[in-house]
Amino acid sequence: MTAKRWLWASYAVALILLLVLPHAIGVMTRELIGRIFILAVFGMSYDILRGYTGIINLGHAAFFGGGTYIAGIMFTRLGTSASASLLAVALAWAFAVILALVMGQFAFRNTGAGGVLACAMITLAFGEIVRHTAETFRQFTQGADGLTFAVPVIFRDRIGMYYYALLFLVVMTLLLRQFINSPAGRVLQAIRDNEQRARFLGYDVRKYKLLALVTAALAASSAGFMFALLTRFANTDLLSVQNTLNALLFTIVGGTGTLYGAIVGTAFVQLVQSYLLELRGIHEIFARWQIFFGAIYVLVVLYMPLGMVGAFLRIKGSLAYWRTSGGNHTRAGD
Repeated sequence: MTAKRWLWASYAVALILLLVLPHAIGVMTRELIGRIFILAVFGMSYDILRGYTGIINLGHAAFFGGGTYIAGIMFTRLGTSASASLLAVALAWAFAVILALVMGQFAFRNTGAGGVLACAMITLAFGEIVRHTAETFRQFTQGADGLTFAVPVIFRDRIGMYYYALLFLVVMTLLLRQFINSPAGRVLQAIRDNEQRARFLGYDVRKYKLLALVTAALAASSAGFMFALLTRFANTDLLSVQNTLNALLFTIVGGTGTLYGAIVGTAFVQLVQSYLLELRGIHEIFARWQIFFGAIYVLVVLYMPLGMVGAFLRIKGSLAYWRTSGGNHTRAGD
């Protein structure tokens, strides 16, 4: 069997296991895995910016939290009918596109190292504006207390919601993969590698950055909407810079610029976080899981800068090169 067939066979086995899994695990574990599926899309949306375009967006959580809040507000005000759900999706996408276009107009004005810093600070400011707005309009969002809401009947079954989250992950992975492999995605990678050279080649760098930001915003907003269906709750923490840093952590641990690394990183972070919280009965220090993830972050940056998937791909490439060069040497000796 060729390597490609082995790869597709492994995908099929993994998919079968994921389809059977919800019937063999408890409610809490099932919800945790569903959360991983959705947050992985959030991580991939950030990887489109950081890993494939070289953009540092510290306000990215505004798109994710915005999608969650819009879903919650629409379900609270208009009910849980199919028309209300479609309107909520449309408004979440419209909010993401408008905010991305406005944010990008200010964030992408400068170039070079100074432009990267300016982009980070401007996007941080926009994210904080959105968070502060959500805290101010308490009659709609309930502020920091959080907004609890009902969801459409079709999404109330927990096992069914698991499958919806899995389908969402598969569809978004295929769509984002298609995007990064498209001509536009190749230009984004050229901008990441050498923005000045891409500009000299005639590409409108600012336009392509806006395209990346809008694409990432739509993916993050969609993830936020699905998160609302899963948790049935929204609070301002979803809009905070800490949530943006969570997405950054997913991509760094899994592998920046690999897309699939966000899935691996999200699973690792969420599972370890859940395990540490279960150890609170042993010692209260385990409740402060951020301390451990700070240490993990430092270790990954120092000893695994390419992340888990990046390290795997590098080892795989080295083995393939070794086999090829070894065979050539053997033939030369003969």
